[in-house]
Amino acid sequence: MIIEIATEGGFGGIRAAAIRKRIETDGQPQDLRDALCSAFAPRALTQLAGTDCANCPDGLSYRITVIETGQEPQTFTLSERQIPDQMLDLIDRL
Repeated sequence: MIIEIATEGGFGGIRAAAIRKRIETDGQPQDLRDALCSAFAPRALTQLAGTDCANCPDGLSYRITVIETGQEPQTFTLSERQIPDQMLDLIDRL
């Protein structure tokens, strides 16, 4: 699985905080690979994207693309407030 993560927006759209990462899970240690595959599975991202965020303030949004072998890429756009802290920690760890 390949995971692409990019951020947009944030406070005043400051680009200094912009993230652009591409992670190939096959090249990661087993514990990290398992955590990534679980957190960024399309079904998990679909659930997060479906959580209510109508009152989320303007802020950072994450565009996450998941590419699985033999599948079409799937892209999700999530507000920072829709992403669990554990997932944000994973993103920071990469």
